Amino acid sequence: MKFLERKEGTLQLINNAPKAYPGFKNYVRKKIEEEEKLLEGVLFADDIISAMHSGYKNALAGYLRSAEESNRFIIERASLSIFVSATEEKYLELLRERQWHVLVDEGYIIRAASEGIGRIKKATGRTLKLNKYSVYLMGAPVCRKHLKFQKYSMSIDELEDNLRVRIYAKCKFCHRQADYFTLAMPKASALIGLAEYITGKSTTNLMRIYANISRVIHPYGFTDLDKDKVFTLWARDFLNIISEVNNLFNLVDSSRGSSNNGKLTGKFVKNGES
Repeated sequence: MKFLERKEGTLQLINNAPKAYPGFKNYVRKKIEEEEKLLEGVLFADDIISAMHSGYKNALAGYLRSAEESNRFIIERASLSIFVSATEEKYLELLRERQWHVLVDEGYIIRAASEGIGRIKKATGRTLKLNKYSVYLMGAPVCRKHLKFQKYSMSIDELEDNLRVRIYAKCKFCHRQADYFTLAMPKASALIGLAEYITGKSTTNLMRIYANISRVIHPYGFTDLDKDKVFTLWARDFLNIISEVNNLFNLVDSSRGSSNNGKLTGKFVKNGES
């Protein structure tokens, strides 16, 4: 289907989408089944797989907004998988204990990848590879008096010992000499950018798709489209997304004759690095 190869955003093609034929729907279903196998062992694989299936079902029913929400969630979870696998498992704890939003509400946020990386450079005078220590430097420096989330903080002394750099930082709240850094929660757009920083692979296309999907969901919604056209629109985004995600994860499609039978060739797996 030539429509799938077009480079315009979904919004630009919304009125020109062809109806999906049964053979194409079956093709997409098989791609989902292939992707399930490829994602085996990847952190948050279950979440991504669930989103693929819910997107497929909603697209079949003609619910573009709901189907595209699943696509957006796939991007978010894949980016979070790469970020957490490369940095600090305490982010998993924050999710399990439903504390992520608590730190967000307190202002511990990374709004863009450049903001997080800039904080590291400000604290150390250099850029560092993201790992379980340097990720704290993307958070907030605090003194002992203003240390509120000790469980999700690390002392500057410990950071300096492990990173082997000098760290200069003032408390976020009182501007006295900081003693700790508290983890900050990356927003979705920041996660996508940080996935690029970690892997060294471009996420420009993934960011473009994410932004376009967000506009489909809000403010437009598109609740009155033919359901067979809805499937085509969703599937185009979905197939592009899994292609980009597989590239980030270093996944190889087994149908291309890979010598590793479609398994991970990279490091982004459950419980950290392979």
